[in-house]
Amino acid sequence: MKNVEFISSRQNSLLKERCKLRQKKYREKTGLFLIEGIRLVEEAIKAGQVKEVFVEESLFNTERGRELFNIIENNALPIFQVSKDIIKVLADTESPQGIVGVIAQKKFTLSDVSIKNGLVLILDGLQDPGNLGTIWRTAWAAGVDAIFCLPGTVEPYNSKIVRATMGGIFHVPIVTDTEWPLLRQWCQEKGFELVAGDLKAERNYFTVNYTERVALLIGNEAKGFLTVNLDEVGTRVKIPMQNEAESLNAAVACGILVYEIIKQRTGLSQLKGL
Repeated sequence: MKNVEFISSRQNSLLKERCKLRQKKYREKTGLFLIEGIRLVEEAIKAGQVKEVFVEESLFNTERGRELFNIIENNALPIFQVSKDIIKVLADTESPQGIVGVIAQKKFTLSDVSIKNGLVLILDGLQDPGNLGTIWRTAWAAGVDAIFCLPGTVEPYNSKIVRATMGGIFHVPIVTDTEWPLLRQWCQEKGFELVAGDLKAERNYFTVNYTERVALLIGNEAKGFLTVNLDEVGTRVKIPMQNEAESLNAAVACGILVYEIIKQRTGLSQLKGL
């Protein structure tokens, strides 16, 4: 098999270096991160971000595994065949699927963002990895053009985030190196209306017109907006709640607001699958 090398020892120098990618500081230092599972690896290959893959030997004995191997080989990617024990060392889940990919991060700036659907998300201090991953997945499904993470937002290549995106990480650009004043100016120049989800807002989310370009702002799960000055945001909306509930999960709230925007623009009946 072409491009295949065998690693049998946990003391292998490359393996040791790749295991370090489970730590944030090494992801930031190298510009790499790890993914697990056949589907994520397939999406990463389509995106052209795979550097190399580690594959458990038994995966080659399955039909899906052989199909993936052919895709990997056709893309001339380095393959390291390893044991189940070594895969467990690399993986972050209790029951890994037998394949781990080493992925190159894509760094995006404001100037890289291509506006197609006129909808972007601004996350201010979001800390829960599951929330960011779910929001990223929702953004992919809804055709969001980009996600902007202001200072204090969780690092986007955390393994829990990557899994929760279900591949969205390879389809929706995320911009992390930007400050609120610069981002606010960019939104103004591009014609985006700033809309913030705010528990204290007077207007219900479904009373606002979202048919023009919208930049939707979501704050920290517990403290609200940390960097954004809400006095600089033109529209604030709330999601009404009953039974003395105080708030919604940030990802759930974001999904409700995003799909209200989609509903107004296209009608839910026009969405794929509905």
